[in-house]
Formats: sequence, C-alpha cells, structure tokens
Amino acid sequence: MTLSKDTDTGLNVVPLWINGQNTTSTSARFPVYCFEQQKDVFLAESADKESATRAVDAALKAFKTWKKTPVIPRRNLLLKVASIVRARVEELVQAQREETSVIELWARKNVSLAADVVEEVASSLSSMRGEIPQTASEGSLALVLNEPIGPILTIAPWNSSIILALRAISTPIAAGCTVVLKASELCPRTHHLLAEIFEEAGLPAGVLNVVQTRREDAASITETIIAHPGIRKIDFIGSAPVGKLIGQVAAKYLKPILMELGGKGPAIVLDDADLEQAAKKCITGAFLHHGQLCFSTERIIVLEKIAPQFQELLRQEAAHFIPGSGAAEGLVDKSKDKLVDAEKKGAKFLIGGPSYGGIASLVPTILTGVTPEMEIYHEESFGPSVALFIARDDAHAIEIANDTPYGLNAAIHSKDMGRALDVAREIECAQVHINNMTAHDEPTLPVGGSRGSGWGRCNASWGLNEFVAPKLITLSATGNKFL
Repeated sequence: MTLSKDTDTGLNVVPLWINGQNTTSTSARFPVYCFEQQKDVFLAESADKESATRAVDAALKAFKTWKKTPVIPRRNLLLKVASIVRARVEELVQAQREETSVIELWARKNVSLAADVVEEVASSLSSMRGEIPQTASEGSLALVLNEPIGPILTIAPWNSSIILALRAISTPIAAGCTVVLKASELCPRTHHLLAEIFEEAGLPAGVLNVVQTRREDAASITETIIAHPGIRKIDFIGSAPVGKLIGQVAAKYLKPILMELGGKGPAIVLDDADLEQAAKKCITGAFLHHGQLCFSTERIIVLEKIAPQFQELLRQEAAHFIPGSGAAEGLVDKSKDKLVDAEKKGAKFLIGGPSYGGIASLVPTILTGVTPEMEIYHEESFGPSVALFIARDDAHAIEIANDTPYGLNAAIHSKDMGRALDVAREIECAQVHINNMTAHDEPTLPVGGSRGSGWGRCNASWGLNEFVAPKLITLSATGNKFL
C-alpha cells in the first residue's frame, strides 16, 4: 500500500486498510511520535465509528467465502507470508525502530521469530481434525466438525509489534476466520506493513482489515467493533487494566475473548544453581527491551545461603547492560514513578534508581527491601528494574513467587532437575522455564496466561483451536427412537 504525504507536515500518512483498499477517515489524524528521536515520524488516520463498522462488514462478507477455502491454499499462503517477512526484514526492522525506539537486536528477533511462528501455524493446519463419536441411537451416525468461528477482533500491542501482531493475525486466518486488526496507536505503520505482506502473498480483500485510532477515541471505537454482530471473538494482548475493561465490554455483548495480559515474572535461584549463568539470564530477562515485556523478569528470588555472592554477580551484570529506549514518555514516567514510590516507602537500590540514563531511557535498577505496601510489589514495573528477594528455603521462595495476582511466566535456576521440577509444579504460572529466562517463547509451545494474566493459549495447534468451534451433525436413516 502506498502512503500518501501530508502537505502541511510533509509526513507520510498511515491509512486505514478496509476491504483491500487504503481508506481515509472522517474523524482526524494523529501523530506517531518517536521517543528516541524526539520527533513525529508519521501521521495516522484515526478510525471513526463509520469506518470501524465498514471494517467489520468487510470481514463478515469475506468470511462467507474464506471459511470454504481448502487447507492447502491456506497453508501455502501462510508459507508465502513467512517468506515475504524474511525478505522484507530490513523494512520491518526500520519501522519498529522508528516508531517504538527498539534496539536493532530486538527488532530483528521480532521478525525472525514471527516468521517461524507463521510457518509453525501453517504446518499445524493438518492437526485440525473432527471426530466421529459413538452414538446411543441405533442406526445413527454423528459427525463433530471443527468450524471457523467467524470474524475476529484482534487488538495487538506495540512492545513486540511484529511477533505478537503477526501471530494474532495469521492464526485465525489459518483457521478459516477473517480479522479486523486494531493496530496500536504507537506503531500503526509497523502493523500496516503486515497487511501489505498479506496482500503481497495473495490474501483476498476483506480477510484482513486494519484500523487504528487516537487514544482518546479508543474506548468508543473498540466497543463499536465488539458490539457489531459480525464479530465472533476478541483476541487481546496487552495490560491487565485495559484487559479488564475490554473483558467487561466483551461480556456486555456476550463475545468470547482470548487474553494474554501482564505478568510479574519471578526468577528463583536455588542454592545449587550455576550462579554466573543465572545472573546473566536474570538481568537480561529483567532489562531486555527496556523492561517493556509482559514476560520480563520482575522478581529475582535467591536462597539466603548464596545471596551475598549472587547479589554481587547481579550488580556486575547490571552495571554494563544497555536496556535500550522506552517507547513513550508516559510509559517511562509511570515506570519511574513506581521507583519513586518504592524509595519513599523504604526500598533501597542495589544499583540504579529513579533517574534517566539517556534522553529516552531509565538506568538499570535493582531494588531491595520491596514490601507489599509499594506499588511495584504487585504491579509490573514495565521498565528496566527488578526487585531482589531473599528466601529462607524452597518453600519460602515459592511463597514469594506466588504472592501476586498474575500467573504468566516464571524461571527456576538449579542443577538438580528433580528439585527444579518440584518447585516448578508449585509455581502458579502458565509457563515455567528451568535454567532459562522468564522471557522465553517458541513457536511449537503453548503460550498464554493464568489467573490475572488471562486465559487461552497461542502458538501451533493450541492457537488454532482458539478459533474453531465444534459443530455436531447427526445422520439417522430411520429417525431417533427416543419417543
């Protein structure tokens, strides 16, 4: 899709993408600001209720034919999408860096992992099977078909803008559904590039539609889309506070929702761990991408026997770690405010503190003495900061790890796999990684949340099953003899 240029600012304008065409809005345009460069890099059309409704209408119309598309053409289209993603890597990296100030390493990882995910979804299509269950009625046959459920509203975040959006688009499309993507207002150009890639791969018009809106209109536009009778499910990836609001709207209109929300990822370091490796993984997990990941390490819990030695290793690792830039001033300020609150209530800083290390980044920070009265104890820091806790024994470490409303991910470091597995089974998280970072994802593994981190699973066949529903058909030549 060719971007138009705004005559007043000279900036390229990111359009709405509805039914295979660039579309403008009668509402307004909003600037897309690069925090690292301290300037606007794009303008974007802001969807109004009329254009949002047209996007759902297009998805509903396209669904009537797309759901009948055989599995092999769907698989081949996804494989072509993955190939184009790899071919356009430089463009996708540049877009991420322009809009959300990510470091190049993280931007490239987003692209490569996203392509892997699409290929895995394509290969998993053959796992989609129905059943022929036994019947109680003589002479009857029952068929249970897995059918695509219909148009999906996908709300994708900015912090892993390629991998999370592409996974959330490709999975329902693979299952035979159509999609309305609500692009993030922080990275609409990046998300629209994904629509370009699907178009280049040959996706029919209307199967994927993309809208974005300025923040002040987000609630009303989102409800307009959810309320539309054509939308059959919502896929939301984002923060818990926003997830609660969207969940309430979904319940109002009796729409199911797949949610992957925030986390408070604990990393437990047992006294038989490889301490140097554990320190590297804990620090990287905490500070990668300026801590702006739901899978970030938020709590490091170390047994007291090795605490002094491990604390020094953490200090050494953190001292030379470059966390990158924050994506927006408001996000960085909120993270800083949590540090200020913790300091006022008695927390100490092993390294760092509530201060900027650059024009768009906070300094890497390790806190000690964090207590439940502090905001950062329960809520995501969403910045390059992590709290250090000292546990008496394994049971105490588990207690600290589970003292949170979230249940997304965790890590355990130990050389004893039996002991680590015992601890892992007591951690109330949807995924636990032994001797790895909390921030770990693979295309072949189920990923999702539990408790306050959401529900449902993504990736491979687990993700595909979120977008199909069983339909029962019975066949009886003589009729049921129940009456």
